[in-house]
Amino acid sequence: MLDALYKGGCIAMKATARSFGLVVLIGFAFFTTAPTNVTAETVKRTVRGTVTATNPTADPQTIVIQVMQPNKEELTVGARVPTDARITRGTKTIRLAELKVGEKAEVTYLKSPDGLVAQSIHVR
Repeated sequence: MLDALYKGGCIAMKATARSFGLVVLIGFAFFTTAPTNVTAETVKRTVRGTVTATNPTADPQTIVIQVMQPNKEELTVGARVPTDARITRGTKTIRLAELKVGEKAEVTYLKSPDGLVAQSIHVR
């Protein structure tokens, strides 16, 4: 009877060791594999500030806004504005040329190695 118990204990111990090894292997694979849905090169950001310049006649069009950061430091953000960027004033769609210096705006842009590219501009 002790032999049967001892053999059963060895089997249980082997199963536990296998399970532990599998957990370690899966954990190693999880932590060493880079996430596929996040690109380290492109970051999406949104800033709120005051329009200080626009250039709707340039190719590509551009916008510059002055942002006040929480630590009270000013940040100047300049971005290219592609033709498919959404630009709105309230609920109305407008063109970049209709923006005025001094207006408050919220700009959502993509930051990439190629620079900042506006996705949307919303003027209050």
